Order: sequence, then C-alpha cells, then structure tokens
Amino acid sequence: MTPLPDWGARVSAARQNQVLASWLMTEMVPTPSSSSTELVRAPGRGLGFSLFGVPVRIASSFWIIAILFGTQGVGRSASSERAILEALTWTAVVFVSILLHEFGHATAARAFGAEPSITLHALGGLTQFEPRGMSRPQRWLVSFAGPAAGLLFGIAVYVGARWLPAGAQTESTVDTILRVNIGWSLINLLPVLPFDGGQMLSAFLGPRRELWTAIISGIVGTSVAILGYIWLNSLWVAFLFGSAAVTAIRQVRFLWSSKADRDAGLDEELASARAAIAHGEVVEVLKRATRIVDEARTSALKNGGLLAQAWAHASAGRRAEARETIERLERDAPADPYLVAAVEDALGAPDRARAWLEAERRQGVKRIESIKLLIDLYARGGELERAAQVATESVDVLSEQDARAVLAAAVAGGASAEAAGLAAAIERSYAKATSDIGPGRSSAEVPPV
Repeated sequence: MTPLPDWGARVSAARQNQVLASWLMTEMVPTPSSSSTELVRAPGRGLGFSLFGVPVRIASSFWIIAILFGTQGVGRSASSERAILEALTWTAVVFVSILLHEFGHATAARAFGAEPSITLHALGGLTQFEPRGMSRPQRWLVSFAGPAAGLLFGIAVYVGARWLPAGAQTESTVDTILRVNIGWSLINLLPVLPFDGGQMLSAFLGPRRELWTAIISGIVGTSVAILGYIWLNSLWVAFLFGSAAVTAIRQVRFLWSSKADRDAGLDEELASARAAIAHGEVVEVLKRATRIVDEARTSALKNGGLLAQAWAHASAGRRAEARETIERLERDAPADPYLVAAVEDALGAPDRARAWLEAERRQGVKRIESIKLLIDLYARGGELERAAQVATESVDVLSEQDARAVLAAAVAGGASAEAAGLAAAIERSYAKATSDIGPGRSSAEVPPV
C-alpha cells in the first residue's frame, strides 16, 4: 500500500409474524471466511489502462488530492506562473512515483503466480492480488518490492542529476523526486500495518504471531504519528499513522478477546452448535448457544450464539422469543451466513435463506453445512435443477453419499440434464470409487439411497 505523501508543506424491529428483521440484511452483510488479505476486484470509475499487462485504474479522487497538495504554495509564491509549474511538477512526480511503487509490488506478485491489478486513489495506491499459494518469504518480497522500486528510482535520479543542466526548476524537480521516492519509501518501511513495513512484519512473524504484529504496529504507529506532527509538522503523516495505530490497537483487543474465547473452547462450542442445527437437535443447540452468549468476549462469536438461540426458539415454535433474540444482535459485528440462513428457514423465509447462502458462495466460500442447506432449500422449493447445479459445483466438498442422494432426487424429479452433469462430476471426483462399481453397472446410474 502506498499512501499519498505529504512533506511538511504539502432490524429496525421485526414486524409481527414476520421473519428476520430487515436491518439484518442491510447492516450485517455476509462476509467471506477466507483470509483477510484476499482482495476482491471492483471495476469502479476512473481512468483505466494496462501497464505491461497489469490493469491500472486511477480514481478521480487521486488527482483531486494530489493537485490540492501541489497547489498549497500558489497563494504564497512570488510568481503565480512558477507556483503553478511547481504544482504540476509535484502532481506528475507523485503520479509516476506511486505508479512505479505499485508496479514494483505487481511485478513481484506476478513473478509468484498472482494476477495483480493497481488502483490509485485519494490516499495513494493499492496493488490488489490473491496471495493464495505464496510462502511467507514470497509475501515479504512482494511487500518489499514497492519501496525497493521507489528507492532504486530515487537513487538513479540522484546519480543522474549531476549530468542535468543546472537551474532552479531542475533542482526543485530533483528535490521533489528524492523526497517522494527515497523519503517516503523509508517511512513506508516502518513496521506499521497496513503499510509495506507492516505487511513485511506480518509475513516475517506469520499468522501465529499476529497479536505481536498488531502490538508492534500500534506502538510504532503511535510514535510516528506524534513525531510526524511535532518534528515534521505534518498533519498528513500524523493522520495516516495515527489512524493506523488506532486500527492496530483495536486489532490487539480483538485478537486478545479471540484468544480468550478460543482458550475457553467457545469456538468449538459454536462449531458443535452448527452441527447440531444441521441435525435438527434443538435442545443441544440451545444448551451450547446459551453458554456462548453468556461467556463470549468477541461480538462475532456472541452473534453466532444468539443466532443459534434464535434458530432453536423458532424451530420449537417460539417465534416471539426468536424475534427478541434477533433484536439483541450486535450490528457492527459480521453475521455467519449459514446461521442467518438457518434462522430465516426456521422462520419460514426460504427465499431469504437462499439469498444469504448464495451470497456466501459468490464470495468463493464453500462450507459443507451451507452447501447442504442450500441444496435442501432448492429441493424443498421444487427447484431440483438448481439443487443439482449447486451439488455439481460443490461436489468437492460433498461426500459421495450426499452427492449421489442429490443425483437420485434429480433423476426422480426429471432434471435429466442437470443429473447428467452431476453424475459426470461425481465420476471425476470419486474416480476410484466409481471404478469399483463393476462392469454390470454404469457409473452414472443412481445407487440406492
């Protein structure tokens, strides 16, 4: 991540007899369970082009902020023409420098098999890619490649400047290039998330020491924010690193609470409650959910317990208690799509349940209980074709017995085309099992279920 440099001058309540409160769908958007480092590309608006095969988008806000910083000295300059020239030079240097920085990240990410894209925005730049399969040393190198590109460019300009013609404008341009590339690259290497130094620290310490990463990030971020304001007289540096420090401190609190919940066995308790929901065990779910709600320190885990409680009440016919439980959900915490869908289904809203589960699938998350509930919802709604399609697309997480049960239902319901696709997927995924069926029976034939 490259922040834009600045150097000193520069649900409502649920209605009677209705289902889950409407605010749940708007305030608690389903979030993927994948790594937080995985970034989802969005087309957005702004200028777009390709730089050596890397997609680049420049938001209009980038130009606005860059020009505003560059024109801070126009009113104080003895020459308006010179001030405007300096502002244009500043904007051009910032654009080229940040683009070069992000291209350094992108080049390294592409070398390790990723497909990066670059976005320049109001706060600087961002290189987006999916780091799946990258080792920790590779992630460290990708994070270091951005500042390294800026440092190399700055050094090259410093060495080459001696052959440039002397003059005030030349000196001013070279000075701006050096401050933006060398100065900010060094600051960007400080171990503060989400800056490059913080990403390098995270890769070095690894996921098991993410609490230490957050603690170091908070301490260094606070220190840099104070020094930036006092020593550099820069509100911009103070704002950037102060915001990062606040985020890090919140992360420390969250990780500390998560560890306490994990040590108390509440994560396993919620997993057991989810499994009990899948089997329709109301009493077991209510017992485990009650413990979670009473003891959980993190909002997300407590919300999971509340949703499990709501499911148990709804499944037992206690709709009023279910609605009261839903109203206790903390809106700032993420909602588990499977648990929300289970509650919606128990309250008689299968369409909403499917919407939550489909949203989770679109985010690339495949969890066995979510997939099985989604297939069941489509089957109960008479949409056997869609149920078979979901099973085909998720055959890698379904057991062979479950996949063949869906196949049997699809064949019996007349969804022949979808059944054929599912049969082929089963054969590919369970080649060894199907090869053991024997010569007298086709692998696409429906086994007894």
